[in-house]
Amino acid sequence: MKRIVLFVLAALTMASCSGGDEPVRAIYHWKTTFNPTPYEQQWLRDHRVQRLYLRLFDVDACGYSREDGNAAPIATTRFLQPLPDDMEVIPVVYITNEAMGRMWGYRVAELIAERVAKMADCNGFELKELQVDCDWTERTRSDYYYFCRSLRECLHEKGVRLSSTVRLHQVDTTLADLPVDGRVLMVYNTGDLRSPKTANSILDYSDVKPYLRRIDASMLDSMDFAWPVFGWGVAFDANGRFQRMVPSSALGADTSASLREEWGRVDDIQRVQRRLPARGRHTTILYHLDSLNLSKYTYDEIETIYSR
Repeated sequence: MKRIVLFVLAALTMASCSGGDEPVRAIYHWKTTFNPTPYEQQWLRDHRVQRLYLRLFDVDACGYSREDGNAAPIATTRFLQPLPDDMEVIPVVYITNEAMGRMWGYRVAELIAERVAKMADCNGFELKELQVDCDWTERTRSDYYYFCRSLRECLHEKGVRLSSTVRLHQVDTTLADLPVDGRVLMVYNTGDLRSPKTANSILDYSDVKPYLRRIDASMLDSMDFAWPVFGWGVAFDANGRFQRMVPSSALGADTSASLREEWGRVDDIQRVQRRLPARGRHTTILYHLDSLNLSKYTYDEIETIYSR
């Protein structure tokens, strides 16, 4: 009888751990060509990824003033393989801050919505949500909020949700006024990359800690989280002056006088995850789908990030 009770308790515990509050597993695809390698395809299957956030194109400034022009799409993704039919696809449009300062009027939002809808139709995925990504500042905050309001109006007419990325420096009391249906907090690129005193500009818990005080339970109802699974090198000269960034693929061959190798460290990610207030069902997104970086992490390390 005692064994039966213990078995039932264990089963209930397992059910509660894998129930409705388990995070949705997602990853960004941030390349200009959709052509996942066999490694990347197997990685998606191994980790049971349910959602793909797919960058479709960027919007950058064109012309030199409001009279000369405003903004235009660039770096549109080419599709060399069909999209997976067992994953939800969320398209993402990246808008430069310079472009945001030149975009005005409802028509810009309308054009972006139309272009995304056509790309969804051409590439065979259902458009349920569009995400916009912009590193807006105090100068362009009002422009961004107005743009999101206009874009959401266009999308809601078609039954499509709008979400927005949020960087740590953008988290404040006005974030609740951002007119979107969902928010993704990008928990990476947190330090000063060019400073020789920085330990890890991708993610360092000490850099994130002050921002965590700004995140309260009321912000978490519509907030998901994106975590770094990538790395690079930062090269300095003999005097400690920043020289250049080194891609992860070239880390072993760089001969700079001083090279700081940086990665999204799992222990730092876990420390931040543990400090977040309790929340209901949410999405855990990794950045991004690239075998050169993903191969640096073990299966268990990825599972650890996805489980919270």
